[in-house]
Parts: sequence; structure tokens; C-alpha cells
Amino acid sequence: MNPENSKKKEVRTEVFTNMNEQELQTILEEEATMKESESTEQRNQDPLAGGYETAINVSVDSLVIDYHPRKNLGDLKSLMGSIKRDGLLEPLLAYEMEDGKVALIDGYRRLAAAKEFGWKEVPCVIRKKMSQRDAAHLSYVKNAERNAFDPIEIAFHLKAMMDRFGYSMRDLDLKGYGSAASISLKLKLLDVAAPVQEKISAGELSVAHGIQIAKLPTHKEQERMAKRVIDEDLTAKRTERQISRYLSKGKREDDQTRIDFPDSEIPGVYMKDSRDMSELPDGSVHLIVSSPPYNVGMEFEKGVSFEEHTEMIQGVLKECARVLSKQGIIALNVGDIQTFKDRDGKNPNSQVELMGHRYKAWLKKYGIFLTDVIIWKKRMPAWTKRPDIHYADVAHTNYKLLPNYEPVYVFRKKGERETPPEDVVLRSRLNKEEWVAWTPAVWDIKPVVNMEGHPCIYPDELCMRLIRMFSYEGDTVLDPWLGSGTTVKVARELNRVGIGYEKEPQYKEVIMKKLGTGNVQAGFEGVRKLMKEIGLSPGEEQEVRESHEEEKEETVVEHAEGQLVMVAAA
Repeated sequence: MNPENSKKKEVRTEVFTNMNEQELQTILEEEATMKESESTEQRNQDPLAGGYETAINVSVDSLVIDYHPRKNLGDLKSLMGSIKRDGLLEPLLAYEMEDGKVALIDGYRRLAAAKEFGWKEVPCVIRKKMSQRDAAHLSYVKNAERNAFDPIEIAFHLKAMMDRFGYSMRDLDLKGYGSAASISLKLKLLDVAAPVQEKISAGELSVAHGIQIAKLPTHKEQERMAKRVIDEDLTAKRTERQISRYLSKGKREDDQTRIDFPDSEIPGVYMKDSRDMSELPDGSVHLIVSSPPYNVGMEFEKGVSFEEHTEMIQGVLKECARVLSKQGIIALNVGDIQTFKDRDGKNPNSQVELMGHRYKAWLKKYGIFLTDVIIWKKRMPAWTKRPDIHYADVAHTNYKLLPNYEPVYVFRKKGERETPPEDVVLRSRLNKEEWVAWTPAVWDIKPVVNMEGHPCIYPDELCMRLIRMFSYEGDTVLDPWLGSGTTVKVARELNRVGIGYEKEPQYKEVIMKKLGTGNVQAGFEGVRKLMKEIGLSPGEEQEVRESHEEEKEETVVEHAEGQLVMVAAA
């Protein structure tokens, strides 16, 4: 053995807990280099690697498998085809145990093929005076020379060498298995869930992926992270960063951000002006989804001047900025005013008044910045009932363009929020098909045709995409211009906490209908899943069930430090 390589081995440390992917890769590369430089000399010095004695025919039924590190038969049909064509080119290797039985050392797949052929005997070399522990090591050496192992088989073999055959890590180091640090890292693969081990064996996940996933405390979390790694094609380094971030973060948000809703006719909905949202603590809302009134002069804004309109909007946005959490998101469906007739509404010639830049300037004052723009293509018909834009009545060059689109502006607040538990993150993420379909910025979504009880109702599909993309399950979603109640309805269906403000009393009945008893039950069932995740005791859960059956108004959405926070939900 090269003295320099020997010295490198002696100074290796067993302290590996904080080892990152780069350090792991360095260790594995060093081990490979050392093994390559030592392989010939080591085999010459190892008495187990000596020449074969004469092969004899041994009964297939007499060969036992006392221990063999290889478990996966691989492509047995291909091997059988090779044997059928060329014959058995290499005899099996076995040893005689103390009780007289003959145990297999090398030839696990060849023995399986022989049994498939129905052979009674196979050629076999039998080693005598060999211990079980030496036979186990030789079995590994022979298969390793053919690169026959997957990483999980190697990990199980290392464990068996230590637990069953009494080798220490230093013994294994001297046998050529690698340093104590690298052995310990390989053994960590046995800490992951069996389905994750199968993916590592199949090559869907690397050893480095497996070592990072093993840091997660539960098998459920490990399986979800493994799926995420495969679905998103994450590198081991990105996997390490995401897991480290999750483990280093608190799993619950501060108690001060929780909202305790009072009993009301519409739980979680406040029939008042959203320029005053004093019911909500600072930083308590994770996502705001809304469609502010923007068509000045429509039924619900008659008598409102443009100045009054913008003053109202700015007042609401100021409160939105206060209640929005760090890294919170605002998604606003804001159309331009298509029939603008100057600020006093006296100009007979209408024009288009752009609005997006105004919202950008208003929110920027509070550290909330425009980051994305979505174009909602509304699939409007090519004609309209308005006589002034019928084909026969329009002069050439005076064609009126139909605004069959509306923008959705996405704003993000500076700062960093607490990351939810990993299982919530994994449940909340878009799958690959959704990601491909929704990330293009033009959304073709059919608008609501039947505007029952409200002049401007946006579709559930639009609201659903925004909530799915920009919030986690269990997050609080606010609509300060609730209108017909769509945002709260969809938020609760998606296991979020929905809150709404609506100042116009004529829409109360519409909201109550949309958030009716059926939706209350659906909301409760969705949040009940969260109840289990946050660790309610069976007694506490039963108490909530009984309360819900009696009142059908309250839902438990949080449980922190032994206290139940009862939250009205629809």
C-alpha cells in the first residue's frame, strides 16, 4: 500500500454530521482513487483472492445462501440467454460451513438461472476452512468487481458486516470499504423510507440526494421530498438547500398573526368599508386576491367621481399593506376604465384611462413591488348588443375594439416569511402539468356569464389559480372588495383561511348564498385535514366536531402551545 494513501486514511475523521454535498463528493472521489491505486496490490495480499481449486458438480438443492450481499437479480432473462448460447463460463464459488452445508459465496444470479433451467447440478468451486465473515467479505469483493451493486445493497452489506459479522469501521476501512466518514454516510441511506430506497436503487435518486433526504425526521416527509426532487429534477445541492432551510425555520408563525373571528351572520366576512380592517393584526395576511371596482359610473359606483374613487382605493391599499405579511403577495384584477369622461364625468367623448401604473405607484410607497402581469383572456363573443358598435352602424376607421382581456397585477412585499412545514409545502406546490399550463402569462379563462346579484363576478378558475400559485395550505387569504364572495369561497375550498370585507349591504344576501351551509361543511372538512397536521388530541378534535355539528359556524384552524383558536369559517 502506498504510504501516502495510508497516511490519508489514518487522518480521516468520523465527524460527518455537517458534511455537505461537496465534501461528500470529495470523499467518494478520494476513495475511488485510492481503490484504483491499491486494487492490484490488495488482491495479491488478500488470501481470499487466491486461485480457484478444481470445480466439481454440486447439487443445486444442496447449495444454501447463508448470506449474500446481492439482492437484486437484475435482468435474469438476458443472463439466461447468454448461458444458453455460450454455456456457464464461470463456475460458482462456495464454502463449506461448520455444519457441513455448502454456502454460496459468488454466483447468486447464475444459481437462479440454473434453477430456472431446471438443472440438477452446477459446476462449483468449494473453499474449505473459511469463516462466515471472510466469506461475506469475499462475496462483496467478487460482486463489486463486476459493479453489480446498487447503493442500497452496499449500505445493507456494510450494516451486516458490522452487526452480524463483528467488523468495526476501522476494520472495514482496512478491508477497502472506505473511511469511517464515507461508510457512515452510506449507512445513512438506510434511514430513509423504503419507497425512497427503491428510487435510489433504481437510479431515480442519487446517493447524495438520499443522504440529504435522510435528514428529514419522518418517512412521510422523506417520500414527499423524494417525489418533489424527481418531479422538479432538483440537483443534490438544491435539495440540500431546501431541506436545510426547512429544518432551520420555525414551523409555526407567531401567535400575534393569528386571527380570532367573532360570531357573525357570515363568519369571516365583515360588512364594512375595508379602509378600516382593524380586526386584522399587522402582518396577519399571506395573500390578497381581489378585483377593485374600476368601471366608474356603473350601478355600484353611481355618483362617485374619479378623485373619490382613487382616494378610496388608496385608503384600502394602505390597510392592505399593513395587514400583509413579509413576503406576502397581492394579486389584483384591475381593468383600465374604458369609458372615462374626464375627472368630473362631464366630457361627452369617452376615452381609456390606464390604471395599472397608479396601483404600482401607490403600493411601492409601502415596499410592495409589481413583479408579474397576467393577461386574462376572457373569450368574449365577437359581437355585442350595443347598437352603437354594430357593424352596419360603424364608419370605417371608427371601429370599436372589444376589451376581451383584463390584466392581473401581482405585487410582492419585501421581507421573508416563516416557511410552513415541509409536508404543507409539498401539498401546496403545483404539479408539473399545472406549472407548464399556468406559468405562461396569458390565461384563457371563460368569464362568468350570469352575473346574479352582482355586476362584476370573476370566475372561480381565475381565483383558484391565483390562490394555488401564491399561497400555502393554511394561509390566510383576504379580499378587501369581496363583492359576491368568490375569493372566500374558493380559498376555503383550497384549505386556506378566507376573510372578506364588503361595504355594500345589497350584496350581503349574495355572499350568504355563495357561502351557504354546503360550503360551510366543505370548508370544515378541508380545514379538518389541517387539524390533524397541527396535532390536536383526539379529545380536542371531538370537541371541535361536536361544536361544529351544533353551530356549523366555527372551525379550528390553528393549535399552538396547547390553546385552541376557534375561527369562524364558511
